[in-house]
Amino acid sequence: MKSSQPNGENPTSDDWAGARGEKWLAQLGRMEAMLAPVDAPLIELLALGGARRIADLACGGGGTTLAVAAASDPGAAVFGYDISPALVLFAQRRAAPADPAPVFAVGDSASLAVGVPFDRIVSRFGTMFFANPAVAFANIAGLLAPGGRFAFAVWGPPADNRWMAIVRETIGALIDLPPPPADAPGPMRYGEVEILLEMLNKVGFRHVEVQDWRGDLAIGGDLEPHAAARFALESMSVAQALSDRGPELIARATVALAQRFEQHWSNGGVRLPARVHLVHGTL
Repeated sequence: MKSSQPNGENPTSDDWAGARGEKWLAQLGRMEAMLAPVDAPLIELLALGGARRIADLACGGGGTTLAVAAASDPGAAVFGYDISPALVLFAQRRAAPADPAPVFAVGDSASLAVGVPFDRIVSRFGTMFFANPAVAFANIAGLLAPGGRFAFAVWGPPADNRWMAIVRETIGALIDLPPPPADAPGPMRYGEVEILLEMLNKVGFRHVEVQDWRGDLAIGGDLEPHAAARFALESMSVAQALSDRGPELIARATVALAQRFEQHWSNGGVRLPARVHLVHGTL
């Protein structure tokens, strides 16, 4: 019999600044291994040649920031900002050996202020969680120099991201999961990307376009099905609905999800199709 409770599927900025950010940190290596294929096409859209100041917003543990730094011109200054102190501290430590190292700091995209604007701004899977997106995107526009470029990665629709849909279906078979609110913070917020394009145009960005990336993602990297199921249930927002339901229900969900994942085991990983909107433009 299924039971009902708030699903925790829509983490707020406060969640990311605290417990949610720490949960992400605990899974960071596996998460970055899974999402790494999106970095190269996202960074390519930045056209980094000639950029002197570059910011990665909602940078998490800094993996994409370091990839941006590696692709930038010599002497470029690269900055990473995240609302989670735990993730920023980790990013600072991992970047320390780099020369020059990106500069990481705690910062909220809705209120971040800098003395000198950036030539490029990037965000990989961070912009979907803004509490007030109109305010946040307007502030980001103010952080970008005239003629500067931006590139944001957001998830496409659920139907094209089967790895997320399978997790939600599995949990939904055990407990009641109400449909997520259409415009609440959450991973699928801009699956219908026209909402985001309209908002970016309203706050002053120009030449806003979307280019889709499609490919298979390995769940948690090279994990076998049972380990991939544990990773998904420990890291995905929708799985927070199980977090205080006790070990028995979590164990049932893990077994059920592992059975689904076994059907997609290939080349040393659980591989499922994904679609990502790469939204880019200028100021």
